[in-house]
Amino acid sequence: MYRWIKKLHIYSGLLSFTGFTVWGIVGIWASFLAAPSDRMRREPETRSIEFRVDGEATDQEITDAMIVASGLPFIQPGRKPTRDDEGRLQVRYLTPNGTRRILLLEQESRIRIERRPSPLGGFLNLMHMQTVQFHNPGWEVRLWGAYNQFSLWAVIFMTFSGLYMWLATRPGMHWALWTIGLSAVTTFALYLALR
Repeated sequence: MYRWIKKLHIYSGLLSFTGFTVWGIVGIWASFLAAPSDRMRREPETRSIEFRVDGEATDQEITDAMIVASGLPFIQPGRKPTRDDEGRLQVRYLTPNGTRRILLLEQESRIRIERRPSPLGGFLNLMHMQTVQFHNPGWEVRLWGAYNQFSLWAVIFMTFSGLYMWLATRPGMHWALWTIGLSAVTTFALYLALR
């Protein structure tokens, strides 16, 4: 039993190493991140394309047509229509590469497509949160979400299997005790320094 748990522990760690690395980078980045009010806000990249509204169409039909006309990835028709502060029809959604917005400029017969890119830390932050539960039709993001979900279960399994292996080999090894003590002290010191 011990031998099989040890093998599964090692393989689950190796298979989820990339996910663990992303989580670690995001954790360090978030610890030193400025407060939202102090962050520099990026200006969106914009482009517009011609778009005519059928006078008989509902908001949902117009929204679906705007999504198709924009040609943007990671979004499909069926999004709930919303309006901005000025009452203009819009579609907003979040991708790992930043926020997207499609805005209807009805009097100009155009739609404006805005892209507000994420910095590298923001990209990694969104990727570390991604699971298969997130609504995102892009296969690349779904694949990463499935891998991320596997990594979540792997870290839970590794925690319990590691504890089992330590107890099974009798925790009298001095180097193991020193390691757990040093890890606890370092974690507590980081907590005090970063709170």
